[in-house]
Amino acid sequence: MVAGAAWAIHQQYEANEQAELGVAQLKSEIIAGRRLVESTPEKERQVIVLRELGPVFAQILPDSSEVNELIKTFYRYSGEAGVEPTSFKSKPEPNSAQSKSDFSKVAYTLSLSGDTFQFLDFLHRIETHRRFMAVPRFTLQAASRREMEELGYARHRIQMDVETYVCSSNDMSQRTKVDAYDRKRDLLTAEINRRRQALTLSTFHYRGARGRRDPWIDPRVPAEDNPSGLSVPEQNAKVEALVTLLDRADGQWEEVQDAPDVLTRMLLRRDLMASLGMIGDGLVEIDTLGLVTFIPAVKRLDLEVREPLVALHLDIDATSYVEGPTIEELEQVSASMHKHLSKGNYALAIATFAEVSEGLPLVSGDAPRELLAARLELLAEEAEVLRDFEAIEMGFGGSALIEGRPSVVILNGRSWTPGDVMPKGIEVLEIRPREVDFAFRGFVLTRHF
Repeated sequence: MVAGAAWAIHQQYEANEQAELGVAQLKSEIIAGRRLVESTPEKERQVIVLRELGPVFAQILPDSSEVNELIKTFYRYSGEAGVEPTSFKSKPEPNSAQSKSDFSKVAYTLSLSGDTFQFLDFLHRIETHRRFMAVPRFTLQAASRREMEELGYARHRIQMDVETYVCSSNDMSQRTKVDAYDRKRDLLTAEINRRRQALTLSTFHYRGARGRRDPWIDPRVPAEDNPSGLSVPEQNAKVEALVTLLDRADGQWEEVQDAPDVLTRMLLRRDLMASLGMIGDGLVEIDTLGLVTFIPAVKRLDLEVREPLVALHLDIDATSYVEGPTIEELEQVSASMHKHLSKGNYALAIATFAEVSEGLPLVSGDAPRELLAARLELLAEEAEVLRDFEAIEMGFGGSALIEGRPSVVILNGRSWTPGDVMPKGIEVLEIRPREVDFAFRGFVLTRHF
């Protein structure tokens, strides 16, 4: 009996110990549950805010196709900014870093060269890209002043890293349901809007150098080196204006070469020569008054204006009217003049002839072209006569045609008969009902009334 009682007591002690362990575990679970309950509202708040910001993330983060096109985008930006790309290559990220986040980092290392303001323009284009991109680091090796003086511009060597992110989590089936989601979302509207505003890209408009000096190369020169009194920005502006004019002249020359017909080509060529004249006047002013003395500006003037201008003149001279207009050009001008004359556009016919008139003396000795040139001159003379005759006022007052007696026409309040000579050398030849033939400067012309 004593042994049995001892065994029962031992079993009770073990049961008590198990019960105490169960109580301790239950208390621990209760504490953990309370913590979960306490943290659930905050987690729900974060989940709701992030879900509502999902479309914003989709707008600012590039998708896979855009990431594949980023290299092309960088090359396009470099061309627009004027920097010279050396190499654009992707920068692999460690696998461990990629696996810890739903966002995959995509990084590139760009090597390029350019002056400070071209580099800032390139950065500006990256910053204003419609997708998020960051530049965590860059290194710049400044060009030497001697290099700038030789080239006319600075070519700093720059290496920079560019980073962006792509959302790599596409499993939407595991989204946890939030009870009363719409009501809780409405309560968090202010927080969602604040976070949305924080994610909106905020940029400024980069306005270029605006006369500033390159901070990596100090281009300031002593005042006595510039007798004209123009500052360095003013000298650079003078050169920049001529560079712009020459770029426009290059474009005009391409238009001249691509002109669909001779008349268009001649008109475009005239505009081109006007632009070249403006460039020549600008160079004469600079050289005569000594306006540009800053060495980099002088070098740029030589490399980007004087030498290309000489080359452009050589190209133009190689296609100029060395031996006068061709037969095809003369025939086309003749056809255009005939068309204008038939429509009564005498001024246009005269203007068309003027485009080739200077080259006509050069066709001497070439019989086919001489004949065409003579026809053009006759057409031009006819157009001038018709233009002048049409401009003469003739007030018709009636006519009388009586058999056996001279015909009479009343013009400008006076009567005229065949053989009479009117003012400006107009001779009355023949009078018919409501029309009269006149002789004017060697041509017989009919005026209808």
